[in-house]
Amino acid sequence: MKTLLFPFAAALALAACSPSKIEFQIDNPTDTPLALSIDGKDLPVAAQGSRPISLAVGEHRLHTDKLGDVRFIVYVDGRGGLINPTLSEYVIAREIYVTDESKLKNFGTGKAGIELGGVDFEGPFEKSHALFIDKTWTYGVREPFPKEKVVAHVDASGGQIVAKVFTAPDFIAYVEEGMGEPGAFKREQPAGYVAPAFSLEPAPASLPALVPAFEAHAAPLRDVYARWLKATTADEQKALRKQDFAAQMAFTSATATLGSGLGREANEAYNDFVSQRSQLMGRSALVVP
Repeated sequence: MKTLLFPFAAALALAACSPSKIEFQIDNPTDTPLALSIDGKDLPVAAQGSRPISLAVGEHRLHTDKLGDVRFIVYVDGRGGLINPTLSEYVIAREIYVTDESKLKNFGTGKAGIELGGVDFEGPFEKSHALFIDKTWTYGVREPFPKEKVVAHVDASGGQIVAKVFTAPDFIAYVEEGMGEPGAFKREQPAGYVAPAFSLEPAPASLPALVPAFEAHAAPLRDVYARWLKATTADEQKALRKQDFAAQMAFTSATATLGSGLGREANEAYNDFVSQRSQLMGRSALVVP
């Protein structure tokens, strides 16, 4: 169990305008120094190291020997996160912090899970090997989960769920420590964790197909997404956000009752379309197809 503590005074939250730059960390979890440049500026990263970078909203170019030249767009109001030039596996894990042990009953145990190196891990975990991994965590790659967390307020549940991002080897060590079973992974995989080789995955040029009944209403959403992949200024992106909201509302209204007359496959394709589009439009940066 991890503990929430309350400070004597709470800090005031300040409203802010949309930043013109988005904050990222370039991370290198390998044992080899990484040579990298962005927009022609050399940004080497030490082995097992990272470095911060602020990127302006708009189009950029990244280069490494492995990836070659990569064109990408940074989006306004993005959360930032990791830049992962080695396309390594990272894991986002969540911990429950409570004011006392009796509050644990208010939080379900996550039954989702991931697979790393042929070994299954059950729990509130997700993994990614994308070039850009959006920040959904409180604690970064090189910060541990603290034993205690100081907060100004906690709701009636008596706790909070907090996330941290790990490299794959560090995640394995974290799980083994939590289980009290060091070396458990090697007992399953004697060779230990071997990082898979991944290829760069640009954003899809088009969204998943829909059956005609749904497709008849999808054109405005497809159009906004196509223009999103070319929007290189904050003003363009903000204008598209507004158009996107109106298009989403119209699409939802027009298709609300159509699914009941269609089969499971058509409805699953609809859900995939909505989910993938929402995720892509919410990213801090996308590799241009």
